[in-house]
Amino acid sequence: MTELEISSAPGPEPMWGVGASGNLIRWIRNPIGYAGRLFERYGKVASIVRAPIRVVNPGPTSLIPHLEKARGAGVVCVNGADLNREVLTDHERYHTLALSGRLFPSQAPTDRERPVTRMMTGLFHVNGGEHRKHRRLLMPAFAKSRIEAYRDDMVRITGETLAEYRIGETRDVHADMTELTLAVATKTLFGEDEGERGVALARRMQSWLATMISPGMLLRVDAPPLPYWRFLNLTQQIDLETAAILRDRKKRGDGGDMLSMLIAARDEDGSALDEDELVGHTGVIFAAGHETSTNALAWTLLFLSQHPTIARDLDDELAALKGEPPTVDDLARLTLLDGVVKESMRVLPPVPLHPRIVAIDSELGGHRLPAGSEIFLSIFHMHRNPDIFPDPDTFSPRRWEKAKPTVYEYNPFSAGPRMCIGASFAIMEIKIALAMLLSRFRLELPEGARVDQRVAITMAPRGGLRMTVRGRGEATRRRGAWSGKIRELAHWPS
Repeated sequence: MTELEISSAPGPEPMWGVGASGNLIRWIRNPIGYAGRLFERYGKVASIVRAPIRVVNPGPTSLIPHLEKARGAGVVCVNGADLNREVLTDHERYHTLALSGRLFPSQAPTDRERPVTRMMTGLFHVNGGEHRKHRRLLMPAFAKSRIEAYRDDMVRITGETLAEYRIGETRDVHADMTELTLAVATKTLFGEDEGERGVALARRMQSWLATMISPGMLLRVDAPPLPYWRFLNLTQQIDLETAAILRDRKKRGDGGDMLSMLIAARDEDGSALDEDELVGHTGVIFAAGHETSTNALAWTLLFLSQHPTIARDLDDELAALKGEPPTVDDLARLTLLDGVVKESMRVLPPVPLHPRIVAIDSELGGHRLPAGSEIFLSIFHMHRNPDIFPDPDTFSPRRWEKAKPTVYEYNPFSAGPRMCIGASFAIMEIKIALAMLLSRFRLELPEGARVDQRVAITMAPRGGLRMTVRGRGEATRRRGAWSGKIRELAHWPS
């Protein structure tokens, strides 16, 4: 391909006065709404930007050598299970990349930038045979028996969180669920002896993610107090602390946690993960492992607060637990809880857009995608297919008593060779937290509440989600009017 060749997918003309950058800004400000309008007008494969502009960065040119001089080949959004399957199963053609995206150094990094080259890389930053090797090394840490062994930690930590709840108080439940999932991630990844150290690291990772998506990051100037300067500082601090934890863990030996397993993992040829790779995997497992679960929990609690009949039916199902935390076997029998979680992640998927970069000249949906094109699979819109999910905007957990979508029609954890390795862990954590919380309390939106979404890598309640704690025996009904942009993304009972 030539350096300036761009995708042939149809899309809007550059905006007057600001060019293609204006289209990109409109999409960044409202990626779900903007993508929806593009699909309606242009079809399943639509260009967000038809210009040599990059949103993400393919990373070191050694990974994709022929992209060395590419300045970008357009940014495209994609919708539909057939296209989703094609992208997610063709490992060699469609690559993933580090979570730092466009901030990953494309040239030889400076000393200040060097920690970025291993920050939040993990499985996202390896492709082809290298990805298969890394996944083999990580799989034992996510085996079914290992995941189930974390149940007691999840129950204990959830109980500690709920012990702080008081009837009648209004709390930020998104912050509560963040604390809960952070504590679980800290314990299961780092082990008991990394408690405060692990939580401090988690705090820095949260600041890192927030800084990375701030508008000021468009100005990549390493000078105080600019966001890019803060981003590099945080990256260095996280990198140093993660490496120190790794070295300490190696000295102490196996502690029964995920990190110990990653350190001990050996491939068929006897090779192990080096320090750069361990730091990369640790960051991704830690950050991704709690962020998606946090948001899934928050959105599910919002849905239940607005659907009292479903909440009462779920209460009846949970009554079988007799107030005890669910066992692993109990979780398999709680079919409505399973439907509630699946439906929540269908209507408001915690990760609504999955990015890929085209590694070799390709065709998708009849449109040419030159190497260097960037694509965003819209999981949000794919989950709205009325042929698969009738009345798709409605929260209807009982549809899962009959619904049997393929993994390419419903995939909040992605699908194919890159399906989230921690999906089973996340689902168990979400179900345990919900079962324990709803066996004790009800949560409702206060009068006049406003709920907006923040869409970046994940979709979270912007500014938190404040809800009032009620007793389990209180009548479950919707109380008060509420507003917010999240109302545009689903059908909410009036």
